[in-house]
Amino acid sequence: MADDRIELFVGLIETIDAPGAVDACRRVLSVDERIRADRFMFERHRRQYIFAHAMLRLALSQVAPIVAPSDWSFAAGRDGRPFVAAPAISTALHFSLSHADGCVACVVSGHETVGVDVETVSRRVAPLSTALRFFAPEEVETLRGLPEPAAIERFFDYWTLKEAYLKARGFGLNLPLNGFAMRVSREAIEISFKPDIADDPLGWRFSLCSPSPSHRLAIADGSRADGGLPITRNAWPLQEAAA
Repeated sequence: MADDRIELFVGLIETIDAPGAVDACRRVLSVDERIRADRFMFERHRRQYIFAHAMLRLALSQVAPIVAPSDWSFAAGRDGRPFVAAPAISTALHFSLSHADGCVACVVSGHETVGVDVETVSRRVAPLSTALRFFAPEEVETLRGLPEPAAIERFFDYWTLKEAYLKARGFGLNLPLNGFAMRVSREAIEISFKPDIADDPLGWRFSLCSPSPSHRLAIADGSRADGGLPITRNAWPLQEAAA
């Protein structure tokens, strides 16, 4: 099912953190994941970690129902990108996971070059000063020409799009954010690269959405499928955790 599309799963903590939800999600985690969750100093960070990693397992099992959520095993590649290590299934599944304060999200696809990023939109951010440190000159100039409310919105557009692209490429932060630029318009979202970055801008499709008024989410699709892969948004799959 996921070989020709992107399955998007999003959960807002305030709506999914019902009585018993954390315990239900914790049950599907691996021993290592439970240990890591217990290391968080703050309860809200611990709960967010549990929801995010349970969501990933539940999402994978919703796409591949022959595998129980607790049976997935993960490993990390050379650049730190996690991938499904076991069990082997007929169609390999790839994923990207992201969480910000109050929101968890993941995408699952049969294509490896997919990435998702979600960020909490902060009205206290100084978009121009931060952009001058990290963004490409074209993006800085766009932000200079916008009034502050619009500049903050566009700043988070850029930030989530860039992070989603890096995740889709599996680079983490090994590729500088100013090495490529995003252009956002009503017609399209486009990417361009510095000459020393070997990538084809025509091979990428991007999308943006707001899971809540406080969050911005971006998806990067490098599948090179004609017109990009269709994206299906799925409900929070908590029922599977409680089963």
